[in-house]
Amino acid sequence: MTELKSLLDHKPSHDQMIKEVQMMSFKIRPVAGDISLLNFKNQQLIEVLWGLGKIDDFFRKEFRRLRIHEKKTFFKLVGQMRGKLETQLNKINFRKPIETPQAIEMEIVKEYPRKKN
Repeated sequence: MTELKSLLDHKPSHDQMIKEVQMMSFKIRPVAGDISLLNFKNQQLIEVLWGLGKIDDFFRKEFRRLRIHEKKTFFKLVGQMRGKLETQLNKINFRKPIETPQAIEMEIVKEYPRKKN
């Protein structure tokens, strides 16, 4: 877990984070409002998405290695880190400066390629 915390504490440059977020295959789906009014290059948004992607990658890699009695604690710690980032995501104002306020709701998911059987 200290490996994940260290990774999140030592972020790359903003440009590098943008490249990594693009490779993470996040999909943004509008639920309500016009998402074209948003600035998706907002630094806080990129940092939060980068952090969520890194947590997800870490979870997928490390979960298989855990013993059964370790999984509950692992879920709790990863959930806390993820929850903190999701709270930050909800507080970000990443509207373009010239736009008028409007309620916008969206879903952000990370898609994974399906494994061929």
